[in-house]
Amino acid sequence: MRDAGQLISHFLLAWKNYALYPEHHESTTKSLENLVAVFGNFFAKHGDLRLTVEKDHLLYHSEIIHTVSRKPSSEDIITLLYRDGIKWIEFQEGLPLEEVASFFKIAHKYRLFAEETEGDIVTALMDKELEYIDFKAVDIYWQELMLMDLSQLPPPGPSSEETVDQVEAQGSRQSTESDQRENFARSIADPSFSKDQLELSADDFKILRQMVMEEEHWDITDELFELLLIILRKQIEQEKFAGVFGFISEITVETIELEKFDLLVTFFQSLEKRLLPEASAGQEWKRPIIERFFQDLSRPEIFKLISKKLLQIETSDSGHLEVIEKTLSYLSPAAIPFLMPIIMQSNSADIKQAVSQVIVRLSRRDLGPLEKLAQRNNQEIREEFLAILNCLQGKRVNEIFFQLCKHPSNKMRRKTIDELLERDPKYTRKLFSLIDDPSDEIRGCVLAAFERHKSVSLENLLLSYLQENSAQRDPNHILACFRALGYCGSNRSVPYLHKLLLNKGWNRFMGSGKPIFREGAAIALALINTTEANSALQAASKSRFKVVRDAFDKTKRISSFSGKKING
Repeated sequence: MRDAGQLISHFLLAWKNYALYPEHHESTTKSLENLVAVFGNFFAKHGDLRLTVEKDHLLYHSEIIHTVSRKPSSEDIITLLYRDGIKWIEFQEGLPLEEVASFFKIAHKYRLFAEETEGDIVTALMDKELEYIDFKAVDIYWQELMLMDLSQLPPPGPSSEETVDQVEAQGSRQSTESDQRENFARSIADPSFSKDQLELSADDFKILRQMVMEEEHWDITDELFELLLIILRKQIEQEKFAGVFGFISEITVETIELEKFDLLVTFFQSLEKRLLPEASAGQEWKRPIIERFFQDLSRPEIFKLISKKLLQIETSDSGHLEVIEKTLSYLSPAAIPFLMPIIMQSNSADIKQAVSQVIVRLSRRDLGPLEKLAQRNNQEIREEFLAILNCLQGKRVNEIFFQLCKHPSNKMRRKTIDELLERDPKYTRKLFSLIDDPSDEIRGCVLAAFERHKSVSLENLLLSYLQENSAQRDPNHILACFRALGYCGSNRSVPYLHKLLLNKGWNRFMGSGKPIFREGAAIALALINTTEANSALQAASKSRFKVVRDAFDKTKRISSFSGKKING
């Protein structure tokens, strides 16, 4: 019995950690590993562990080994098992870590009653078919749940043929008798109830209809959020504090459905400005719970609702958009992959702008999600993504730009190159690999960047490129490379260009003697425009070989050289 009690203590501690920290957090993993080890020790001594689940107790061999507190949390795991009708549960020898984790995950998922949650713990466990966890479930709904407080209703009255006034008069007389009211305040499972007593009168229907209408039109107000904030500030028990946030998560979803973003942003601001500072003063355990709340708002199932609402909004109301933008800014950066599709799909330019600004703010907190998005969906990224990157700075952002230089769209690659060169002209060297890009536009863009300033490193790159297999490349591209060399080069290139232009003047067709190379060399020399370069061109103008003189004639179209006169 003692071993079973100690095991349950470890079990409840592991459950508490699972509720407080993310699924793969170090604390969660370690507590689950410890629990599996304790299970192993128990199995070695006693074999399988079967526990009987009662409303307020957990029994082992008919003896109580755990009692639920007087004010049980809605997330107390014993309460959850009893609530969903589990009569007993058995953990069998050989129980692995994976099954314990699956069991906790299922219980945590269905810990709260919520309209948007389909299913329950029992159904999920049956679907999972865990090999080492067995259980028996019964329907306890009619045994334990009193559907309504009959003391608030009039006693069974006349048939529906009577007038409403008669019903109200009779109900008023009977409601004064307290002993009769107590008679009707029993569970409908009480065998002393007769079938006739369960029939509702016209007044009963009237009251029920009013109750349903009030529930359906329940209006979430700022007073509710203020009350929740007061409860949180007064709460000093960690488990109950986390339980309140479970309820807040439900209210947050309902508030999103009602599109009351103004209430949310006010509440989020209060959490950040009033509660978080207090959490740092002696109650540090509050901070991870609050942070997890914001983290949970970015879960796929919750953000699908937010996405749906945002895609439905078509408004130019700047005040409304500002509130939406502020609300979304409190989300975790993990929401970025869910926000990007809104920009792509929304029909509202205002919504696109607001969501883009949110992504920028979230990315400044953590660039990781944006980096992963660029790596995984490179081909699907559009100009809106570039607009967001343009608002961010830093080495990691620039690396994303370099990744996008491989984008299949010529337009995207061109915009990416332009942005990188705008950020730092020195990036031209890193873009040199694009000199062989399939697109003429991209190649021209890179070479145009080379032409903007003198650079020894760029000059060397171009010289090496022209000397290695350049004869196999497109003639127009080769001419463009020589032109770029002329703009960024210096006297370092003159010996190579001199040789290319003047040597083997009798050879028109082979190797570097091709006319296109002589022409390119002449153009580059004219653009370098130094004494040494001009000397080589003067020699070309007097050459006895026509192919050399023809190459020299191409330089007459170059503005920087056209004013110079070379005597033949």
